Amino acid sequence: MKIELSLLEEAITTIFNEIKEQGMNSIDLDADFYWHVPSESIYDIYNVPAQLDIGQLEADYEMLCKAKENELLVKYNLKNISAILRYLSEKHAI
Repeated sequence: MKIELSLLEEAITTIFNEIKEQGMNSIDLDADFYWHVPSESIYDIYNVPAQLDIGQLEADYEMLCKAKENELLVKYNLKNISAILRYLSEKHAI
């Protein structure tokens, strides 16, 4: 299966534009820490993860801010973005 990046980009842009049109330009976090399944275990559905890590939304966002400020956004930052997007999809879905 192939995933078209342009479709993902368009979907995110469309959804964010809708949210902004509703007057929401920022979102307050009512949670910060979350359980994170280590990368080597997340897609191994036949085995229960041996351990869980803890992630932090504030740290993810700060990492993105610093990377953008220094013009150092890279593919790795998708991990930070994905944690924040998951929070938004679960806590602020309409």
